[in-house]
Amino acid sequence: MKKNNKRGSALVLVMIAAVVLTILVGAVYILFESNVRSQQWAKERIQARFTAEAGANLAVYMIMEGADVPQGADPVRILPDPALSDDWIDLGGELGWVQAWVDPKDNNNQVSAANAYEVRVLSKVISEDQIHSYCIGTMILPRNFATYACFLNDGGGGSGGGYYADGYRFDGPFHTNTSVNIGSYTPGRNNDPWFYSLSIVEDVYYCVNAGYLATTEVQVGTLWIEPYEKMVMGEPYIAFGVDPIPFSSGEVTWQGAYNAASSGGLLLTAGEVPDGTRMILRDSTLIVKQNSAGAEMQYNLAALDNPVVWIENDDADIVYLKGIQSVPDTSGLSIPLTIGVTGSLGLSGSIQYLNGDLLDPDNKIMLGLVVVNGDFLIAEDPTNPFWGGPPEWAGPWTIDTYDVASVEMDAVIMVLDGVFETESQYPSHLPPTIDLRIVGGYIINEEGYTTWPSNGYYSDIVYDPRLMTMHPPFYPQTGLWDTAYWEEEDEIDESNIGTNQP
Repeated sequence: MKKNNKRGSALVLVMIAAVVLTILVGAVYILFESNVRSQQWAKERIQARFTAEAGANLAVYMIMEGADVPQGADPVRILPDPALSDDWIDLGGELGWVQAWVDPKDNNNQVSAANAYEVRVLSKVISEDQIHSYCIGTMILPRNFATYACFLNDGGGGSGGGYYADGYRFDGPFHTNTSVNIGSYTPGRNNDPWFYSLSIVEDVYYCVNAGYLATTEVQVGTLWIEPYEKMVMGEPYIAFGVDPIPFSSGEVTWQGAYNAASSGGLLLTAGEVPDGTRMILRDSTLIVKQNSAGAEMQYNLAALDNPVVWIENDDADIVYLKGIQSVPDTSGLSIPLTIGVTGSLGLSGSIQYLNGDLLDPDNKIMLGLVVVNGDFLIAEDPTNPFWGGPPEWAGPWTIDTYDVASVEMDAVIMVLDGVFETESQYPSHLPPTIDLRIVGGYIINEEGYTTWPSNGYYSDIVYDPRLMTMHPPFYPQTGLWDTAYWEEEDEIDESNIGTNQP
């Protein structure tokens, strides 16, 4: 009897052990399966993040290459193309799908004229019929060429171009892709050349009054590069051996401005603006006259969807541009505007903004000029006997760069392949005082001759401080940018990525 009881107890213990073991095995299996699922979820989550980051990089690249961005209050999708019915773009393979939006942050007037864009990218990765999403938000600040008070692709260091001496002051960034000539012929520091910042691709600049001495010293003989106390500190005030910024008609994406003119602005062909055509900017109107006997054509620029005018003239042709200041309170430029020219552009008189207060936060008036294949020229008066040209045009169409105290150009000027110089190698303007005042800046391939000891045009650069935070509409970017933030946005999904965010 006792023997049977022992057998029964052993059986119970075996059964209990089997149950416990079964429970343990089940728990281990559940834990293992949970870990596998967790690892799978983490893997797909990481993949969704990588996909979102890839989409964000693609969207940023598109913007830097001139993709259209919103100009109103609402976000606009740029990936995939809004013209397509698809809501997602397939990146291929295991990457999954993305959609990208640019948010103008509620009436950021003229986003294309601002220096910041918020990009939101939502990704979608599908695994075992489960959808994994991830949203990246980033604020990018492209570096626009208009930021520079002076940008020289060829500074002409040690030769004749790019010469800056007493009286020159650059209150905005100055950059040269090669070197530059700087000098001072006056004793002491009074009136020596002054730079907000100076970046030089080569390892030296050339001190003019020291016999074009190649040097990195900020004080050589009578030259003091001002503000001296900052310049002796080195970067970021003065920097040598910096990376070049690509600059030519084949490297700068000026096509964004051209496309804006052809799709919602004003595009004028070579037949409409033949060689010698003259143009006048008055308020928000462009007046075009092909020849002295021809009729005037007027274009209301304020009615354009894109405030861009493109003159598609021949490379060897020149058109002349001026403003009218006969009625200062009504005739100055009153809208933000960019004018592009395929050939050459001649400045035939002053162009000024209707609102000349550059510190007014509500002043959005700004002019950008882009010259692709030709030169930017200070026009010569054809009635000058030395010039020997045809009779002058009558009335407001005269060339007003001669026999005047000064010429003022309120604009940012870009010359991609040509030269910034006077139209005549022996200009009739006498003597050089502060004759050509540029309110803005100039971004040019090369600076030719504008002044000589006895005649010509002395350039006085008055930097427009608004260029630090804005630029003319559709003005070309440098291809460089800074990132303000790059972060996950958990609250964004497919239902609200295209809506305004706080």
